[in-house]
Amino acid sequence: MTIGHRVLCSLPIAALALSVAAQVQHQRFTPFDLVQTTRLSGTPAISPGNTALAYIQTHYSVEKRRQTTQLVIQPLGGEGHLADSGLTGEIVLEHSTDVRPSAAASSAKKTGMKPAQPVWLSDSALAFVVLGDSESTVYALDKKHKGHGRNSGWGKPKEVTRVDAEISDLAYSRESGILAFTAPVYTGTSIKQTAERDKNETQDRADSGQVFDELWVRHWDAFVSPKVSQIHSLRVSPRGLVVAGKRGSAGPHNVMRGTAVADGARFEAQQGFVLSPNGTRVAFVAKNPALEYAWQTTSYIYLASTDSDSNNKTGPVLVVNQEAGAGASSSPAFSADGARLAYLQMLHPAYEADRNRIRVYDIAQNKTISVAEDWDRSPAQLAWVDAETLAVTYMDHGRSKLATVDVRTGAVTPAVSEHSTGLVRVLDGRRALVEFSALDSPTDLFDVSLDSGEMHRLTALNADLRARDVLSSPEDVEFIGADNQTIHGFILHPPGFDPERTYPLALVIHGGPQSSFADAWSSRWNLNVFASAGFVTVALDPQGSTGYGQNFTDAIRNQWGGKPYDSLMLSVDQLLQQRPYVDSQRMAALGASYGGYMINWINGHTDRFRCLVNHDGIFSTVSTYYSTEELYFPETEFEGTPFEEKARANYERWNPERFVAKWRTPTLVVHGEKDYRLTVSEGLSTFTALRRQRVPAKLLYFPDENHWVVKPANSLRWHTEVLEWITQWTEQEPAEKEERGSRRFTLQNQKPADENLIN
Repeated sequence: MTIGHRVLCSLPIAALALSVAAQVQHQRFTPFDLVQTTRLSGTPAISPGNTALAYIQTHYSVEKRRQTTQLVIQPLGGEGHLADSGLTGEIVLEHSTDVRPSAAASSAKKTGMKPAQPVWLSDSALAFVVLGDSESTVYALDKKHKGHGRNSGWGKPKEVTRVDAEISDLAYSRESGILAFTAPVYTGTSIKQTAERDKNETQDRADSGQVFDELWVRHWDAFVSPKVSQIHSLRVSPRGLVVAGKRGSAGPHNVMRGTAVADGARFEAQQGFVLSPNGTRVAFVAKNPALEYAWQTTSYIYLASTDSDSNNKTGPVLVVNQEAGAGASSSPAFSADGARLAYLQMLHPAYEADRNRIRVYDIAQNKTISVAEDWDRSPAQLAWVDAETLAVTYMDHGRSKLATVDVRTGAVTPAVSEHSTGLVRVLDGRRALVEFSALDSPTDLFDVSLDSGEMHRLTALNADLRARDVLSSPEDVEFIGADNQTIHGFILHPPGFDPERTYPLALVIHGGPQSSFADAWSSRWNLNVFASAGFVTVALDPQGSTGYGQNFTDAIRNQWGGKPYDSLMLSVDQLLQQRPYVDSQRMAALGASYGGYMINWINGHTDRFRCLVNHDGIFSTVSTYYSTEELYFPETEFEGTPFEEKARANYERWNPERFVAKWRTPTLVVHGEKDYRLTVSEGLSTFTALRRQRVPAKLLYFPDENHWVVKPANSLRWHTEVLEWITQWTEQEPAEKEERGSRRFTLQNQKPADENLIN
């Protein structure tokens, strides 16, 4: 079959849902339902013979306050595809963490071993990792007898190796017997030497001070450690037995240690790595150690030998060396014969939203070619299908699509164009294992034909969700925004929607700003939560959004409160004209990160909204520059630094703090202490500016969250506070409708503000 409209509804889960629906009364989808959905964790693994699927799933119980992690092995069968009619697997390991409100994380009650990173050693042996406080253990499971189905005879875990570090990115080559992983070490040391140094420093030091003499002090939610993530290899038999090398050492070998490029520099593998088909090499991404990380994005693809018997004197071979001054590299992928590497390349050395270009590098000839150079979309990941074909995912008009690309001609052929394709693992026979979801359907695993687009469901992690809960299917909308540009988005209606009634509006504004609202399931800003709470929910992609061509993405640069704001407000105007069931006097706007910036900008430029929600947003473009970690971002967006006269005018022009005196709209402010992208002072400043002017406001503070709120109990609290806030301010008609319209948006209203710039 080919993919059709709302394809997720027509796949096998639909029949399952209908059978249950007859017995269960439908109810509204609530935050309780969202935090309790079963989720995939990490990367799933397909056995060498495509006979079994292994994956990690997690589930949180609100009632029991328990987080459960399970390793599932699911047999696969069928001619021509992987689908198994049961859509179920055997839970071979289970770990649970039971935390009570008064209990610290360290005192949480835990049962079982917590599995992660499954990887097949053979069709009958599966390895996985269990992380400890400062160590990791690799275990292997053996299948005792043949057969499929539940209770198919997987034995007890046996220890393969124990490592004195937290390892990640586990990978295995059956041809070479190499087990590879990344582990944090001090430059020039082994895992053992790093552990000994840590032990000695812990014993000898009485202080906790850290000294930095360069930027890149902290990133995302942690201060930067002197340790760097480097790749290690170990020889392991298909039965999970560690094999000593020619020199007799059976310990992990650091393939990046002692290399010329690493000597005296911070040389760190980013985004994991990929093993060559024969397991003798790894390809990985690393930033240029000669450049400042904080204000440059430049990174390269490197090659290294995994052979622990190699002297490795020459070190990794630089691959991306033909494009001096280029930007970030990503997604390296070996061809089936190991002779070529495909990868993605940005050209701007300080612009993280530049378009990814496809490159193919011939290792023997030391030659790189460009593929589909004129294609105006930005691939997110790629993989080889055959000798002349690549599979890529990319954003396009609110969908994360899957396509094949001809290496010779650059021709792009869509394979999956509906909803959203996530992780892709190419299989034999021009098929792929993919993660797939929609705004009204959580993520599951599917087997897809890369030629026909035919899909077969492999998992049904939340089979009861559609049967039990009402989920709103999105409708595409388009409006005309600034510069006469088409603004695309989605609208979701409340359960039991009646167009003769009127409803409050929830306008959700995405972050990034170079990102997009996709027809994909989300565990954070899930649009169905707002629709189910009774709001007509609208999510729009103004200038700066991805998936509409690079010029549209670039249009937000030095226009933060300009074209995107104009487009959002013009779109709301047209929405109100076209959809009379939306009550113009009961509108709420919500946003995070750049969306939070836009909330503060809205507060200074219109009072058309009854209330606002600002999650981890920007209060001041100037103060944010001096406290954020990735300086290349504001320097690109505002075309320089705030201590340069010309660029300073740009920072001030689009600074929400300039318009604080005009803030009148009730606002909920949310911020996490560990947010180092936009520090907590931005949220506190926003709250101070509101309450000092006696504007109704509330601050929701999370001491243990970063830029996102991800812990299940915290997520539930977040949703509770947000929904209560927007419901409280939109449930009744305002007392003075006409007065509230006194500062309604017009393009003309922006001119006086721009004429009074602070230089």
